[in-house]
Amino acid sequence: MLKQALMALLCSSAALSATALADNVAADALKNKRILFVTGPVERGAPNDDPLIKDYLGTLGATVTVASAADALAAANGKDLVMISSTVNARELDRRLGALTVPVATWNAYAYPLLNMTGDKLHQDFSVVREKPFHNENHADYYAHATSSTNAILAAAKIPQGMFAPLLFSGGVTDPSWGKPARGADVAVSFEGDYNKAAVFSYEKGALMMGNTVAPARRVGLFLGDNSWSILSDAQGPAAQDPKEFAWFSGRRLFDASLRWAVSPTQAPVTSSFAEQRAALARAAKGKKLLFVRRYDLPWPENEASDQAQLAWLRELGFDVSTADHMEPDSRAQGKDLVIISASTNKYKLGIKYADVHLPIVLLEAKAVDALSMVTRRRNTDYGVNDHKESLYPPENYVDIARSFHPIAAGLPAGQLKLFKTPGVLAWSRPPAGAQVIATIPNQPEHATMFAYEKGATMANDMVAPGRRALFPMDAPRFPDLTEQGRAIYAALLLWALSTPPSDHT
Repeated sequence: MLKQALMALLCSSAALSATALADNVAADALKNKRILFVTGPVERGAPNDDPLIKDYLGTLGATVTVASAADALAAANGKDLVMISSTVNARELDRRLGALTVPVATWNAYAYPLLNMTGDKLHQDFSVVREKPFHNENHADYYAHATSSTNAILAAAKIPQGMFAPLLFSGGVTDPSWGKPARGADVAVSFEGDYNKAAVFSYEKGALMMGNTVAPARRVGLFLGDNSWSILSDAQGPAAQDPKEFAWFSGRRLFDASLRWAVSPTQAPVTSSFAEQRAALARAAKGKKLLFVRRYDLPWPENEASDQAQLAWLRELGFDVSTADHMEPDSRAQGKDLVIISASTNKYKLGIKYADVHLPIVLLEAKAVDALSMVTRRRNTDYGVNDHKESLYPPENYVDIARSFHPIAAGLPAGQLKLFKTPGVLAWSRPPAGAQVIATIPNQPEHATMFAYEKGATMANDMVAPGRRALFPMDAPRFPDLTEQGRAIYAALLLWALSTPPSDHT
């Protein structure tokens, strides 16, 4: 009974979070929008849904202008959204389209590299899953996986986390596509549950895309082929009243929500100074009870000094700080507002404590990411470190900011940032799509080193985050080694952790 009650509470939290996210994407977001629809020529005997899509968008109140690849760049001026169909020959598209400050949505997989949304290697960075040579994979792609109910597009489409059918199984040639986006992307839907086979993915304005390119406006990649739109699944009539049928047949809602998200207001980055942000954290910290989990009686003086320096800093901010040894039970978190788990803890002795605590948790001990279900279980594959020991990767002190618009980024620009003064141990992970990756490691673009989960987000092993979760890659002795910018980001992370998540808004 307790387990059932817990699951019900988690599902309720996810549903509330989805509602809050959906509020940011209006149901009539496409009304009165000017859309440029870039299409290819109609080929005899080749099914093509472009005219149907144009007419459909008209019924939603949008004004749609059709253009060819040759005319696309000039015709994009003054538009609210540019759509690029799979019927376009991407070789004829102007590469300057990638710099458009207009939102772009495309289901032309060959255009992904042009727009810096993926790399450029066919069947590795992106693919068109043609029916005959990829028969089994093609048919498997009639089913897909929604990554997390906290994803903005999925929330707007009212699609819960899990498997669903985006397409009606017709047996026809639909040639769906997928892309392997950068870690600055949000993957809403994947094929085979694989992050690297993203069926629907998006970049917020300011996100770091491929080749360290910063997204000049929102970008959305969709999985459709030339004639997929007409067989998008859609729950109607009695099926729409059945929650499971409604969740299963969600293709049309997914398409609509992707375009509505693309034209909705962007997420604004932090604009206040470091001093203003610190003052905001001090106001938020006043009276808040913080539990700092560490290892008592540390045999390494530098680790002890780092913990003590951090504790002094937290108390100076105004937190009411208590400490707990890593061997003590996680019941010590009762009545607290925030938990920080120091890297001075030992993963073996910490175990799975705090994994199901319904509080925000800031994890500094990167080796414990799997124990808290923030990453899956394979050490040196799903998570690891850059260090002086036997790592394949050398010590590091720089990161690449992937989400400059996220509050944790403290308003710092996308791209390279000096997090620590000197090279040393820097953790990396490959978290699932429910995570928001704030920073990666330079020259290791798939390795997230700082990431967060909203309350209600789907973490590893389908664990639903019972509270906000974040990894900050600060090894045991490294608090004094933080740069000014590094300390600002850590402060911004604590402020984010303390703030009210969308799932708690009513």
